[in-house]
Amino acid sequence: MQVLIPAAGFATRMRPLSLTKPKSLIPVAGKPIIGHILDQIGDLTERIVLVVGENGEGIVRYVRSRGYDVDFVIQRRDEMFGLAYAVGLAKEKVREDEPLLIILGDTPFRMDLREATDDGDFIAVKAVEDPRRFGVVKLKDGYVVDMVEKPEIPPSNLAIVGIYYFRNVPLLYEAIDYVIRNDIRTKGEYQLTDAMREMIRRGWKARAVEVDEWLDCGTLDQTIVSQRRLLEWNSHYREREGVVVIPPVYIDDSATVERSVIGPNVHIGEGAIVRNAIIRDSIVDAGTLLEDVILENSLVGERAKVRGKAKVLRISDYSHVSEI
Repeated sequence: MQVLIPAAGFATRMRPLSLTKPKSLIPVAGKPIIGHILDQIGDLTERIVLVVGENGEGIVRYVRSRGYDVDFVIQRRDEMFGLAYAVGLAKEKVREDEPLLIILGDTPFRMDLREATDDGDFIAVKAVEDPRRFGVVKLKDGYVVDMVEKPEIPPSNLAIVGIYYFRNVPLLYEAIDYVIRNDIRTKGEYQLTDAMREMIRRGWKARAVEVDEWLDCGTLDQTIVSQRRLLEWNSHYREREGVVVIPPVYIDDSATVERSVIGPNVHIGEGAIVRNAIIRDSIVDAGTLLEDVILENSLVGERAKVRGKAKVLRISDYSHVSEI
């Protein structure tokens, strides 16, 4: 089996953090977002194909550091035409004679991928309260017979979560070529859902498999909310004198934390320095310095410096904030 991870989007709703690093590398609960996805892949495959943006070298390095054989293609800024187009760019890197698992690179999830792939082609879904915000599947006898993007009248409450499994790779790329060649767009983009609808028209059968967890990291606020759940699986800290910890938290062992109250729901990255601080519901990236601060619902970028009594901060890498 081979895995394809599209991870080239600009994540405008994650600014300012996404101005200096790809969304997939934003740290949440002890590791980059894509790291939680790799945890679910595990040893299911040795080979991963990445579709990354022009600033995506860090994603390639990180995935390789996790022990995978990585191949990749770069999706340029002038090629952001939708998910089907992104998958199409990887055609020359994907093996036609090997099943393909596609997983979006920015949405952590939990499911038994081995069990799901053993039972054949599938589209992963999750029951949601308001399916009008998502792509939604229509089912018949457990198989997907149609898909609709953000429908006003949803055919079900099962949202498509961005995990797909195909045993017939040539059919997938024939359908993508058909969609692009005939300029079939939904909301201005070449959608993978439209390609899969064409596959269904040609006889493809895929089950709807519900994931156990689907965690939204689409906005800064939602990322902080999702981190609390992720910390239940990836919490870590060691006792430090003069520091009160309210779990769940992740505090890297190399971080310096003094005279502070940390938690709940906090990530403090590698080499960070935190002194005289109260921090909750926040993400503090690697190498950052925080002194004499109270932070909540905050995201502080890598190697930033913050001194003073800020309450809520959303700042990118290398920013400086001081109380005047």
